[in-house]
Amino acid sequence: MTNIAIDCTFFGHEEAEAKKLSLSTSIFTADILDAFVKLGIAEHFTLLVNYNQEAFFRERLPQFKVKVLRSFPLTLAYRLSGGRFKGTKYLKKLGIFKRTVEKSGFDAIWFPYCVDYTFIKTKVASLCTIHDIYRVHRNGKHGWDFVTSENCTLTTVSDYTKNDIIKTFGLDADRAEKITKIPNSVVFDVSKQQEIAGLSDKKYILDLNAYIEKKNPMTLLKAFNIIKEKTDAMLVFCGGYKDDSVFEEMQDFIAKAGLKARVQLLFRVSDEERNWLLTHASLFVTPSLFEGFGRTPVEAAICKIPVISTKETSLYEATMGLCNYVENARNEQKLASLVLEKLENPDSEAKLSETAGTLKANYEPVNLAKKYWELLKGISKNCNF
Repeated sequence: MTNIAIDCTFFGHEEAEAKKLSLSTSIFTADILDAFVKLGIAEHFTLLVNYNQEAFFRERLPQFKVKVLRSFPLTLAYRLSGGRFKGTKYLKKLGIFKRTVEKSGFDAIWFPYCVDYTFIKTKVASLCTIHDIYRVHRNGKHGWDFVTSENCTLTTVSDYTKNDIIKTFGLDADRAEKITKIPNSVVFDVSKQQEIAGLSDKKYILDLNAYIEKKNPMTLLKAFNIIKEKTDAMLVFCGGYKDDSVFEEMQDFIAKAGLKARVQLLFRVSDEERNWLLTHASLFVTPSLFEGFGRTPVEAAICKIPVISTKETSLYEATMGLCNYVENARNEQKLASLVLEKLENPDSEAKLSETAGTLKANYEPVNLAKKYWELLKGISKNCNF
């Protein structure tokens, strides 16, 4: 029987502790794993997990075999620190991950989130899913040798990322042709909802993204400040991760512009609250500068919410050109005009329904999981580094 390992060590510790997935890469992986269950093939996979996340994975994904990566010095340090010392990186740095994989008789290993620090070279054939190479553009190519290795099969979540890899690493035509695009799946149940206090009777614009520079929240904030006297709508930001400097800059701007009563900065809301936000927004805006895929505008569009997006990197591709777009992502004047236009003249119900149906069908997880299954079956057991 085919026995394939799946690296799950990149899941966030906070996610496991809270039993709530908030990182896009974790959500994507869980969607595909759930689809493997629906396909009846979960028995072919073993999840490689951190020693302090075992309970979460056994509860969340009981259909899969689980192999726990542990080392006595790391578990001892974890206990003595009261859980503050995670030690995840040492599972790979100290060779624990590599030895476990090579001694377990796996036919292949899948890295659902493959970057320089998550990939580990082993003798087992690897399938590496690359969501984007933002880290390469910022930090260089060190640790990314797997991109050019013939012993690693590559998948990307968008044509943008695929072309970015080919150009950045100078891949020849043969290597480039072997990269497969399998987009992120997008599926979620919004039936369970929890109202956000203070927003129940309010019209609001929603930006559902992390508070980090590349998500460009300041441009949307400045655009809203331009039109604040022309609309009664509020502006709501909601993220599961934040860069303190970006968050503080936003808070300072809100205070100086007198926007405290008009803007909310929400952080790590519950799934039920997130569902409520998505389904009750008057308009969804993503001013992002860089995405390997771009999940949140697709989610909003599937919820039949009018969407404004930039055309940066993969966003136009992910939304299939079916939404509203601002040409210059940093031009707050242009964004302000488009936001006001869509608030006053929202997309028709017919258009919203058609867009939702098209996107939902395109990102159905079972169909995408089938593609991963075929790739993994096709990878040779022998991988000679």
